[in-house]
Amino acid sequence: MNRAAQIKEPIACTEEGRREFARLVRQGFPAAERLDDRIRDAKWLAFYYSASDTLGAVAALKAPNEPYRQAMFQKAAAPVSAADYRVELGWVFVVPACRGNRIAERLCRLLLARVPSCCVFATTRTANTSMIRILLALGFARSGIPFVRRNEELALFLRSGPTSIPALRL
Repeated sequence: MNRAAQIKEPIACTEEGRREFARLVRQGFPAAERLDDRIRDAKWLAFYYSASDTLGAVAALKAPNEPYRQAMFQKAAAPVSAADYRVELGWVFVVPACRGNRIAERLCRLLLARVPSCCVFATTRTANTSMIRILLALGFARSGIPFVRRNEELALFLRSGPTSIPALRL
């Protein structure tokens, strides 16, 4: 990608870096709970800095607990076991001024390259056509049925490993 993107383990981030990450996550996902703890427990965090050196986008590979995974897969009536999907792609958010440049897709590609043989799941709002397009381009497939969580209709997407992610053409 370009040097504006950074992929870091949460432990390698400064406290200020994690706070900035959380600030953007809250913009896109205001109902996120226990965010500080969950960010620290994530596997990888992705940051995109704009030309003005401001944080313009974030994404993460999360390590959700088993009860959360079970709940998502049950609500979606997924035909596979949540136990096989221990990694979640999520908290993908791009500030409006940076949208339209495929930043979210590039951050997701960089993150998924860190876990090429891992089964990964993601949820997104059913109305979020941009994220659905990204997930499909990254080898995810929709699984189960739409479900409601926190007054939002979500869809479950799964990517079974090992997967080779096609290069992004710029």
